Amino acid sequence: MSKVTKEQQEKWVQITTKCYNDQAVWVLNGFWEELQGENAEMIWRFVQKFSELDQEKKAGGCFLDEFWSHKFLETLGETLTVIALREKLRQIDVDNNKKMGIIEYLMFRYNKTVEQMLNAPQGENKEEVDKAQAMVNAAQVAVTQMVQRLEEQKKAVAVAQEAAAEAKAQEQAARAAESEAKSRAAEAKRSEDEAKTREGEAKARESDAKARETEAVAREADAKAREVDAVAKEVEAKKHEAEAKRTAEVSAAAAGEAEKAAATSRAAADESQAALQELKNQETTYENRKAELEKASQTGGVVQRNKAANELEQLKSEDPLPLRRAKINQTAAVKKAERAAAESAAAAAKAAEAAGAAQVAATEAEQSRARSEEAHAEAEAARKQAEEARAQAVAAREQAEEARHQAEQAREQAEEARRQADAAAAAAEKAAQQAEEARKNAEKKQADAEEAERQVAAAVAEAEKALDDAVQYLQVVKAKGGVAYGSYPNTYPRSLYTTGQI
Repeated sequence: MSKVTKEQQEKWVQITTKCYNDQAVWVLNGFWEELQGENAEMIWRFVQKFSELDQEKKAGGCFLDEFWSHKFLETLGETLTVIALREKLRQIDVDNNKKMGIIEYLMFRYNKTVEQMLNAPQGENKEEVDKAQAMVNAAQVAVTQMVQRLEEQKKAVAVAQEAAAEAKAQEQAARAAESEAKSRAAEAKRSEDEAKTREGEAKARESDAKARETEAVAREADAKAREVDAVAKEVEAKKHEAEAKRTAEVSAAAAGEAEKAAATSRAAADESQAALQELKNQETTYENRKAELEKASQTGGVVQRNKAANELEQLKSEDPLPLRRAKINQTAAVKKAERAAAESAAAAAKAAEAAGAAQVAATEAEQSRARSEEAHAEAEAARKQAEEARAQAVAAREQAEEARHQAEQAREQAEEARRQADAAAAAAEKAAQQAEEARKNAEKKQADAEEAERQVAAAVAEAEKALDDAVQYLQVVKAKGGVAYGSYPNTYPRSLYTTGQI
């Protein structure tokens, strides 16, 4: 592909320093018969792409650097290596400035020389066409600007609508949060009331437990006192039992001795009585014999009477004094023995009675001791029960104190939770009010943005009308002799102008 010579440099610079649009117009004017139709539409799309890729001047630029030239080729599906890219750009870059204007790319694409491009005819009524084209360009710029403003305003409307929707959602969320916070505050108040009630109940149970503990301590002290008294009574009962048993044993021994003495006295009395009876029997025998002999001496035969009389005299001649004295003495002895026997019997009876009384006393003392031991055991059991009851009362009191302490903590926590919930509810209410205000502001901004969009849309319509008028004027000018076809291609879709794509 040919390069720009020194002679061609000045005119080349004039052409290549035109904007992308004007470079394309130059090419289309010079080669319209060859490039009209689809090629013309493609060229105007190239203009659009060059304008998009120019990061500094956009549509006002005249060439792309090596990097963005590579990007342009990539959009056409021509992905090349760096070396291949540079080789292709070297071929396209006819002025060797390491940049690519659209006129250079079109020369390369449609295989045109530098001379062909510099001498490309531009039409005989060029001045009038340029004027009409300038009007079209100005109207096109106005449409582009208005369309851009409309797009920006649509974005602003979308942003405002989104902000309004978000503000409304935030307001709804804030209202829901407010409702939830107030519900939590009410629940916290109920929890606080319940905690206070439980605290009051815990205090009452603690007071009752302390009273039961005091009562248990008193019962324990009383049980211990009763146990001490029972122990003392048990000791006394055991002592009394021992003394009673000793007394009973002595009394029983004395009663036995007295009984023995009484038996001896009774035996002696019986012997004396038997001796006296014997004397009485002898006296009775003597008297009876005497009576028999006296009767026999008076009755019967003489011999019998005489015999009886003799025996009687012999009998009478016997001295009765010893017998009578023995009888008297024995009678006295009997009386004395009977008195001694009576006294011994009385003493034995008294000793037996004393022994019985001592035995009864010993039995009673033993029973008393047993009762004392039983009372001691009962008192000891009562004391143990009282100690256990006191221990249980102490444990119950400690548990009640702990429960009261926990209830106090729960009540304090519930109060703090209620305060926090009230604060949260107040904050949520304030946030809801702020969210409502923000929603109203966002809705106002949305309404303002929508109104601005309507105004910009009206301005776009006016700019499009002005563009239509300018296009119609350009078409009238083109209808004259020497038309510059590339100034505004009739075959290129007008929508690319009105939508700001060119």
